[in-house]
Amino acid sequence: MNLVRLGLSLLLWPGLISTLLFFGKLFRNITQTPGFPWAGVVVFMVGFILACVAFFALPRPRGIYVLGHELTHALAVWFSGGRVHSLEASSKGGKVVSDRVTPWISLAPYIFPFYPMIAGVLWLAGTRVWPEAQQLALPLLGLWGAIWGYHYAFTFDLFPSRQPDFLIYGRIFSLTIILFGNILLLGALLWTTFRPAPFGETLFRLGREWAWTYTSIAHWITGLLLRYLPRAD
Repeated sequence: MNLVRLGLSLLLWPGLISTLLFFGKLFRNITQTPGFPWAGVVVFMVGFILACVAFFALPRPRGIYVLGHELTHALAVWFSGGRVHSLEASSKGGKVVSDRVTPWISLAPYIFPFYPMIAGVLWLAGTRVWPEAQQLALPLLGLWGAIWGYHYAFTFDLFPSRQPDFLIYGRIFSLTIILFGNILLLGALLWTTFRPAPFGETLFRLGREWAWTYTSIAHWITGLLLRYLPRAD
């Protein structure tokens, strides 16, 4: 099965790169529109970078991260129709015991950021209840960026380790799914925030990029085979 997952990972990489380039172009086009909120983006990135610096320079809130990590595992089990038997979380590590294990359950904490999502939901709910909170948009964006920064700092810090979540299905397969999932998540947040085009049109354009990428690869491989395979007389 590891060879099958490795093959699937290699097959997904052209689509992964196409998706990344597609959302990159989409973001570039959005930034060129009048009234783009550069101040908010800058404040968010400052919070993100400061959190990454603090991650390496200050004591790490590992216990808080592990709790969110294990809760995400548990939520993935529940959404899969499974049952969680126990959950442990401390600064030394954590564990969720459930009645099933799948790639979705094992890799969910590395794709769906628990604390950034909770903070985003609380922010949106708070502005509904207290509309004046909109005036605090820039400080809240900086705080949200810091929460995202800590999430990604912890996540990338785990990549070189022998994390069981990665080893169950193979490191290359796991990292491919994690990268792909994060690109799709960030792309979805980008579209939700700015709505540059109708959702159906955006999906169609992304699908067209995939089709072009894999068609080009197929043509290139066919050309190589025709050139170097022996011809029948």
